[in-house]
Amino acid sequence: MNRRTHRFQAASLCAALLGCSGSETAPRPWLQEDPLGALPAKLSQVGIYAGSSVESPLAPALSYEPGYPLWSDGGQKFRSIVLPEGAHVDTSDPQNYVFPRGTLLFKTFAFATPASPDASVPVETRLLRLGADGWELAAYAWDERANDAELLDLKRAQTREIVAEDGSVVLHSIPSRLECRQCHESSTSEVLGVNELQLAKSGSLHELAHVLEPAPGTTPLTLPAHGPLTSAVLGYFVGNCTHCHNGSNGAASSFDLRPEAALANIIGRPTASSATADGIRVEPGQPEASVLYLGVKGGKQLEVKEMPPLGVALRDESAVQTLGDWITALGNEQDP
Repeated sequence: MNRRTHRFQAASLCAALLGCSGSETAPRPWLQEDPLGALPAKLSQVGIYAGSSVESPLAPALSYEPGYPLWSDGGQKFRSIVLPEGAHVDTSDPQNYVFPRGTLLFKTFAFATPASPDASVPVETRLLRLGADGWELAAYAWDERANDAELLDLKRAQTREIVAEDGSVVLHSIPSRLECRQCHESSTSEVLGVNELQLAKSGSLHELAHVLEPAPGTTPLTLPAHGPLTSAVLGYFVGNCTHCHNGSNGAASSFDLRPEAALANIIGRPTASSATADGIRVEPGQPEASVLYLGVKGGKQLEVKEMPPLGVALRDESAVQTLGDWITALGNEQDP
C-alpha cells in the first residue's frame, strides 16, 4: 500500500496526452484507430489519458483496482482496461477470467522523483494486449517533466530515479520483457489482479459488473475466515506471491501460497526444494528464524533469497511488520 500523502501531479498538456494540436484535422489516436496494430512510439499517440491526470482514462477505458495490490516501491498505480466494443470478460471461472481478443490493460506507475520531489509524477506505463498470438507486453517510460512517454524495446531492464519516503534517491526498475514474462507466465492467468476475489475486495467488481459475463453473484469470493493478522498475511500473499506460488507446475511455483493452502505449506515446514537457504519457512514465535520472513524483509541474510525476486528496490516495511507480528503471535495462538 502506498503511504505517501503528497498529491499526485500528472502531465499538464493536452497535446502530450491526446496527441491533439488544436487542428480539427488531427489524426485519431491509436486507441480508436488501430488498437491491434503496431504500437505508437509515444504514449501521447495512444489516446488513453485526457486532460492533465493519468487518474482519469478516456472512455471506453474503465478504471479498476485490485483489493490486494502488488507492492511496487511504494508508488501509486493507476489501472484501466479497454475491451473491444460490445465484448465482455468471461467470468465462468471466478478465479481465472478469460478476456476477449483485443483486450488492453494499462497500468501507470507514479513516484516522487528528483525533478518532482514533493509530488508524484508518472514514471512508466505498462500495457498488456491480447492479440492473435496471445498476450503481448509493452512499456512506455515517461520523460523527466512527465509530458510524454516513449515506447521501450524491453530487451533489457531500465532504471529511473525515484525519491523514497525518507528522501533518499533509489533506482526503480522497469523490467525487461523476459522479466515480465517470469511473473505473468507463472500465473494461472497472465492478467494479474483481475479476478473475483481481487475486484470484490476493492469494490471494482461492482463497477465493472456491466462488462462481466456471467454477472457477479451477491456473495463474491472472499478470503477464508481467519483472525485479523492471518487474514492480512494471506491478503499480502494474494497480491504479491500467488502469481508464482500457485500450486502449478510453473518454474517459479516452488510451493503453494494461495489462501486455502498457504498455512499448511509454511507453518513449521522446511524449505526443501525452495531454492533458498535451508530452514523452516515459518517458525511460530520466531520471525528471525523464519526463512519466509527473512526473504520478505530482505538484506544480507546468508543464502536467503529475497522475495519478491524482481522489480523491488524498496522493501515493503508495512508488510514486513505485519508478517513479523503474525509469526510472533503464532507462538501463542494458532490463528491470530
